[in-house]
Amino acid sequence: MKNKLLFLFIVVVLFVYPKINFGQAPNLGAASAFTLFTATGAFTNLGNTNISGNIGTNAGLFTGFPPGVVNGQIHIENAASVLAATAVQNAYTYMSTLGGSVLGVLLGNGQEITPGTYNTGAASSLNGNLTLNALGNPDAVFIIRIGGAFATGISSNVILINSASMCNVYWQIGGQFDMGDNSVFAGTVLVDGAVNLYESSVLNGRILSRAGAISTHNITAAYLPSAAGTIAGTALVCQGQTEVIYTVPLINNATSYVWSLPAGALIVSGINTNSIKVDFALTSASGNINVYGVNACGNGIISANYSVTVSPLPPTSSIYHQ
Repeated sequence: MKNKLLFLFIVVVLFVYPKINFGQAPNLGAASAFTLFTATGAFTNLGNTNISGNIGTNAGLFTGFPPGVVNGQIHIENAASVLAATAVQNAYTYMSTLGGSVLGVLLGNGQEITPGTYNTGAASSLNGNLTLNALGNPDAVFIIRIGGAFATGISSNVILINSASMCNVYWQIGGQFDMGDNSVFAGTVLVDGAVNLYESSVLNGRILSRAGAISTHNITAAYLPSAAGTIAGTALVCQGQTEVIYTVPLINNATSYVWSLPAGALIVSGINTNSIKVDFALTSASGNINVYGVNACGNGIISANYSVTVSPLPPTSSIYHQ
């Protein structure tokens, strides 16, 4: 009888709380604004790396920017890096207290996992595709603890499906972390060792090391949407003109687009996308158009203003002929 009551209780709980999270995300505190950061170690870059978000080191040399581009701030041994270093240590320590289901050390090759906390218990690698399936819950949390060094193979890929968000994926790596050439990785990574992001790899998330150098090689990294590019469209319009098209290049990591228009202008098609159609009312006025990308982690950097001149309609008259 007791077993039946316990089973019934579990069923009710799961029914009432269908979005329960199987794992508690670490608090990143002052480190949350960083895309790449090391508490202790050099930070070097080779090639045309592009990073959205803050980067830095709290103790070590910093080189390679430029040619690398940072759409954010660089912090080197300053007040912000001191706070971030403490936050990374605290988050790493917290994750060390988590247990988790046992996960094999060879990840990928078509493998799929659902929300929860996992632990490999030893150094691990990822090859091919690893799919994280949120089962339709956008709040689902994935915590994957690697019990040693971790390396991803060439062209490997972490795929997020069924509402999985990189903002809710967390990795703890107990050693060096290497991302292979042309690989794609997702989530916030807390590392106890050096970090090497190799040729043309893509990081959709953050990497925060409590001790180890960071080296990047022609990579792209962002957890927020990238900075919006240049808007294209018609700069001279008339009051009453309809279906005027404005576009912006696709924004990396953006799941939606937020547009701002001059007074009297209205989006009639393509709202929340990178290409919109706009109607200008008979009372519309000249002004600026801008846009920025949005995802579950926050807002990206807004575009430069695109100036639109709206010409008024000519005055009407009841006298056409003398």
